[in-house]
Amino acid sequence: MSTALAEQAPTSTLDPYADEALLNPWPLYGELREMGPVVWLERYGMFALTRYDAVAKVLRDWQAFPSSFGVMMNDDMNQVLRGNTLCSDGEAHNRLRRVVMRPIMPAALTSLKEEVEREAEAVVDRLYSKGRFCATGELGTHLPVTIVRRRRRRGAVRGSASHDDRLYGAQPRYDNLWHFQRRVVVCQSPRSVGSGAQ
Repeated sequence: MSTALAEQAPTSTLDPYADEALLNPWPLYGELREMGPVVWLERYGMFALTRYDAVAKVLRDWQAFPSSFGVMMNDDMNQVLRGNTLCSDGEAHNRLRRVVMRPIMPAALTSLKEEVEREAEAVVDRLYSKGRFCATGELGTHLPVTIVRRRRRRGAVRGSASHDDRLYGAQPRYDNLWHFQRRVVVCQSPRSVGSGAQ
C-alpha cells in the first residue's frame, strides 16, 4: 500500500470487535467493503483490508508488508511472537514452515487415515444425534485437536527436544486450555467470557 493510497483511504468509526459485530460480523464487513479496499479504523489506529484483491496483494509482498515486525494489534504480543512461523518472512519463514509442515504432508498422514475416518464418523454421529451444535467448537476443531493431542501423547508428533520437553511438562494446562477454547471461547463472544475466564 503506497503512502498516497493510505492518505486517501476512507476512515471508519465502526468497531469490528464490538459484541454485536463478533456475534454477527457480516453486516459490518459489508459496510467496510463498500467504503473501499483499505479503510482506516479510527478506534484502533490501524488499516483494515476489506477486499480479496487487497488482502492477496499484501500477503504476497512480504518485502513491503513484513510479518517479522508482528501481526498482532499490540506490541507486547508482537515481541513474544517475533521469530515464529507467523511472524517471520522470506527464507526464515520458509525454513520454519518446512519443519512445521513435515508431519502434516500427505505422505506423513497416510498412517492416520483409518484413525481419522473412525474419529470423523464418531463425531458426526454424535453431533447429528444432538441436532444442533457449534460447528466451529464441536466440529471444526475436533479432529485436528483430538488427533494431534493423541499423537503427541504417543510421541508420534515431535518438534525440537527442548520444545517438546516444555510442552509435555505443561500438558495438563495445555489440555485445560484446549478444553476452554473449544467449549467456551469459540462458541461465545470473547467479551462475554473475559471477566469469567480470569
